Amino acid sequence: MSRKPLLIIFVTVFIDLLGFGIVMPLLPRYAEHFLPAEIQTGVTRFADVGAQPAGRPIGPSSAPGYVAAALSALAFVYGLMSLPESLRPGVTHPKERRSWFNLTAARQALSCGPQGLILATIFLTTFAFAQFESTLSLLTKHLGGTDAVEVIHDWRRGAILGCLMASFSAMQFLFAPLWGRLSDRIGRRPVLLVGLAGSTVSYFLFALVTQRGNHGPILGLSPLTWLFITRIGAGISGATISTAQAYIADSTDAKSRGKGMALIGAAFGIGFTFGPLLGAAFVSGDAAGHSVSDRGNFLVFAYIGFILTLAQGLLVRRLIPKLGEFRMAMAGVVLMTLGLFLIGLAAHQASFTLLIAVLPVVVVGYSAATPATLSMLSLTSAADEQGELLGLGQSMSSLARILGPVAGLLLHSGGISRPYWLGAGLMGLGVLMVWGLRSAVGGLSRTGSTASIGRWRTILNWNAV
Repeated sequence: MSRKPLLIIFVTVFIDLLGFGIVMPLLPRYAEHFLPAEIQTGVTRFADVGAQPAGRPIGPSSAPGYVAAALSALAFVYGLMSLPESLRPGVTHPKERRSWFNLTAARQALSCGPQGLILATIFLTTFAFAQFESTLSLLTKHLGGTDAVEVIHDWRRGAILGCLMASFSAMQFLFAPLWGRLSDRIGRRPVLLVGLAGSTVSYFLFALVTQRGNHGPILGLSPLTWLFITRIGAGISGATISTAQAYIADSTDAKSRGKGMALIGAAFGIGFTFGPLLGAAFVSGDAAGHSVSDRGNFLVFAYIGFILTLAQGLLVRRLIPKLGEFRMAMAGVVLMTLGLFLIGLAAHQASFTLLIAVLPVVVVGYSAATPATLSMLSLTSAADEQGELLGLGQSMSSLARILGPVAGLLLHSGGISRPYWLGAGLMGLGVLMVWGLRSAVGGLSRTGSTASIGRWRTILNWNAV
């Protein structure tokens, strides 16, 4: 197969993901500016009132939203001009009806000892990491400064921010199967282009809302409602990533498919690193002496993206042939437990230096644990159950990405350390679960074999998206 379509889809997805990497890191910080007045009062008021005028804080910069919209528009134009259709004429697909989440299969798998433990571990790992990721930009507001930041402990704040963060993942969970089925009928190219156009509109609306600020209704709707609309639209549009995977599958043979899927994983890793770096150029670097600035927050997320890319691209791929699935999973959950505990300690001590030092622990742990547990799920499944059970594992991850931000931001409203203490506790339970699999999975790990390495490459690339 020609490499040109693969390069085109890589460039298209990468440019679009740069926009996502720009908007995501500051979303909770931005959303605080649009909370109702009775919740907003005091949420981000500085102890040193001379540092900023009383009342609502100055609104966030709209530049990141406009840059994200411009990048998505660029990806749309590039795809429109260069992206060929990958679905060959005359190709038919089975017209079976498939649900988003197979409850019967879930009950059967959870009732099976090894598979139930693996699925529970997948859920806990993703849930704990989603809590950490969704609260990080708010955590950095409280670290590294000389002035205390007063926080109103209002559960409504956490509920609103959590639902806003979860709305993106919820739409992806609901619409990915729909986009996939539609692409089977009308082709991959039009679905991908519609997704890129939707992302452009969503980010542009996001920029308009942040530019206007919290100054009354917009077309009869509150700015907070419009913020939800923009995130829901971005989630629906971003659900076409599964169609990009299908495009890769159409454009490659079985031998080169793993390498093709690696392009999507690489686009994510690079996008999540360079998106925040690009966003940092369009926000203020002034921390006002009390917290990490918006620019510093972007750089923290770029740091995480860089570690994640190195861990998945180099460390995990090289260690799995030597360690096998069980040991890699155990190392991952132990590192996540330790890392989340130390992040909770950094939050408790308001130490930005400690946070930066321990972030690699939890990120490397997540990079190892997630694909390792998916691989163990594959090892314990019969040949005719692989697709169903791996799909079920992905569904468990999707549900965790929806519920994790809600729980994390609710807990954050009660204390900035709480999400990380809970995450560490859950991962401690994950350690016990993985240890319980040592006899069931340890003997199945084909350490160093060609089959094991090939399966790991496929799962690593799939998990990246």
